[in-house]
Amino acid sequence: MLDAYRELIDLLAETPKRLQNLVEGRELPAQRSNEDWGPIEVIAHMVDAERLSRERIVRMLAEDTPYFRAMNQLELARAGDYASRSLHDVLEAFGHERGETLSVLMNLAPKDWGRKAIHETRDEITIEDIIEDLIQHDREHLDQIQHLLGG
Repeated sequence: MLDAYRELIDLLAETPKRLQNLVEGRELPAQRSNEDWGPIEVIAHMVDAERLSRERIVRMLAEDTPYFRAMNQLELARAGDYASRSLHDVLEAFGHERGETLSVLMNLAPKDWGRKAIHETRDEITIEDIIEDLIQHDREHLDQIQHLLGG
């Protein structure tokens, strides 16, 4: 079982470099909106999703079966003013947030991966579920950015 958790951690650890390679030296679309996202706004969203996921994991470790509301993407985009952020800023922020998440995960005991919470739209979830969702979230947004860049 430890190998499976290590594999999940390794997959998460790859994303900052994959993001960097995807956008490095590329002409980015001038799309700058908090509602209709280009690559920078997508990465800013990934930063918020990362932070929120880690905050939930920390709560799940500290509390028995906490309750989580669904994330409102547009509200976060407006509050974080994604459209005003630079590529450098969002890449740096994502790398930092992912590093913080990896630090939390590397210190989990095997039993901790099964700690539970109740999610507003998904019902019961575990820490492992959150990590698997983050990996899928990364894949979807890496593909989205590739598409936005014409690849």
